[in-house]
Amino acid sequence: MITVNNLVGGYSNSPIFHGINLEIHQGEFFALLGPNGSGKTTLFKLITGQLPIIKGDIFLSGKEISTLSKLEKAKKVAVLTQEAQVSFDFTVEEIVSLGRYPHQKGLFKQLSRVDWNVIEEVMEITNISQFRKIPFRMISGGEKQRVLLAKALAQEPEILLLDEPTNHLDVKHTFQMLDLLKERQQSMGLTIFSILHDLNVASQYADRIAMLHKGCLLEVGDVDNFRKTDLLKKVYEVDIKLGSHPTISKPQLLMTPGYHQAEPCTRFENSFQIHQTKEYIHIQFDHPLRTISNGVIGDGVQWLRHFCNFYVDKNYNCSAPDRDLRNWMTKYAIPYEQAVGMMTAVQLKDVVIRHEEFEGIQMLAVVTAGTGNAVDISSRTHSKVSQSVGTINTMLFIDSHFTDGALVNGFMSATEAKSKALLDMNIKDPHSNTIATGTSTDSLLVGLTQQGEKTPSAGSGTTVGKAIGQIVYEATKEAIQKYLQRVQTK
Repeated sequence: MITVNNLVGGYSNSPIFHGINLEIHQGEFFALLGPNGSGKTTLFKLITGQLPIIKGDIFLSGKEISTLSKLEKAKKVAVLTQEAQVSFDFTVEEIVSLGRYPHQKGLFKQLSRVDWNVIEEVMEITNISQFRKIPFRMISGGEKQRVLLAKALAQEPEILLLDEPTNHLDVKHTFQMLDLLKERQQSMGLTIFSILHDLNVASQYADRIAMLHKGCLLEVGDVDNFRKTDLLKKVYEVDIKLGSHPTISKPQLLMTPGYHQAEPCTRFENSFQIHQTKEYIHIQFDHPLRTISNGVIGDGVQWLRHFCNFYVDKNYNCSAPDRDLRNWMTKYAIPYEQAVGMMTAVQLKDVVIRHEEFEGIQMLAVVTAGTGNAVDISSRTHSKVSQSVGTINTMLFIDSHFTDGALVNGFMSATEAKSKALLDMNIKDPHSNTIATGTSTDSLLVGLTQQGEKTPSAGSGTTVGKAIGQIVYEATKEAIQKYLQRVQTK
């Protein structure tokens, strides 16, 4: 659709490009990326003929661009730039109608019924119909950008060139515009060639990307190129960490600031407070911890400060536990947006709290345990949900710095230690009569201060992994013993 061969061009005395090659395929969303000054807008101006080509060729749909008249180019290509300037005091409707000029026939270029149908459609889908009689100069920058997009779509182009199309838009309208363009691409085969600054937006919407650096194309390919963080650091000169989107299979990028935020130097044992009542246990840290959890709220990998275990009756109706936890935390002035929340039917006075140090690493374990719902996860016997008191809730806090891999290791080590405690105490699944591996509603949290030297692994073969196993194993055994003694004395 667009082919660039050995292109040399730019401004008269100083070409920016010195022989680049690029091909944009028909019907794809192609994003051009790079820092300011890398040549993105210059390349657009060369494609549209606003700047002269010193050497090389640019083809549109197989035809050399220099052989196309302005009218022929207008039928094939529409351009949306960052500037929202209009010299005359046109209304919004008049601006959009200018997009139909390449398709108008006759000496006086009158708008036909077909033209008006197109104008109405593009004004509707860009949500600007309510501005139709308002002068263009009277609307906001974001509204102007949507008007100019409608004008570009009114051309019914084969190719849409977008130079930072979301520059003046808020988050809502940014995604509305890009969703509209993506739908147009997929349903009508529109080819989109867009300059974008937001790397995460490019990852979500583009089919392929190209990275420009000082007039050179460093990489062209699909969005998995965003996983090359060393390349991104070279292009943008910023420390970039790779992540992933939670619901779509696209890489997402986290920018790390260059400054170092110095945290107050607080010893681990002085960095938290524990508040315990009959209704709940609340551990609050002075600074957020890096956490991994399957709690009722605050699950996944996050940065959090508040950690709660709430008592519920064994007959509690758990139709909306997350809502109930949020309500309870609000009642006690605990910010649930910054919290992991768990539930237990075990009396909270039977909690086990262990604060220990292993080879210079301090750990705090907080465990409540009941085994009425004990299950063997490997058993083929399908048990019904028991009404007995159950759930082993484990919170483990570590004064150390783990990588994400070590964080997962630590979660696994704690789980293995809990299962070993059940094995050694001969806790059985009542339905299969085999050794239980946990209960049907266990919750586990591992939280890290992320202080000190980075630890790459916390598995069972490491010192810190064995320390996790030891403290969780002993705390779980003690909590189960308290539970069994209470059950036996009833």
